Amino acid sequence: MASPITHFIVGAALALPAVESRVIRGVMPAWAIPVSSGLLAMAADLDLLARRAFHTPYGSFFGHRGFFHSPFFLILATAMLAAMVAGRHSWRAAAWLGLLWAGCAVTHPLLDALTDGGFGVMLLFPFSTDRFFFPWRPIHVSPLEAVRFYGRAGYILKSELPFCVAAVAIGGTAFFIARAARRMPGR
Repeated sequence: MASPITHFIVGAALALPAVESRVIRGVMPAWAIPVSSGLLAMAADLDLLARRAFHTPYGSFFGHRGFFHSPFFLILATAMLAAMVAGRHSWRAAAWLGLLWAGCAVTHPLLDALTDGGFGVMLLFPFSTDRFFFPWRPIHVSPLEAVRFYGRAGYILKSELPFCVAAVAIGGTAFFIARAARRMPGR
């Protein structure tokens, strides 16, 4: 897996333009938009808790990087969460929030498919339960245990840095474009 730090940074950074969305800000404060998006980008790794609690084998359907890492599951889960958070306000807010959160959550399996370890990611469920990696795998896999991560943190984070920088550049640029567009006369 990519580190939780990188998952959070990528999800939060890509959500920055939504801070300028009046529709989404109608259901949550501006600060909560990147924070919630970053947390949801990390959420797929909650399967590790289930793995430990239920002794689920790593490579099983519900194991790490299995069903709970599939874009199918992440899109459904974020859509339901958005409906619960924004549904009482408007369907439009729920739809935009669901799209935002789904996009940020799906970065998780995509980053994991770029790592150099593990069994792959169940990217194509429900069409296939096979696990895949991308042909290019520049990210050094982060150990599942936090104690082991600290001994290799520099090595791991250095391989993840280009993805964090790219996400911050994309999110920051889009944020400033959205802010400028919102301040244009007639808007």
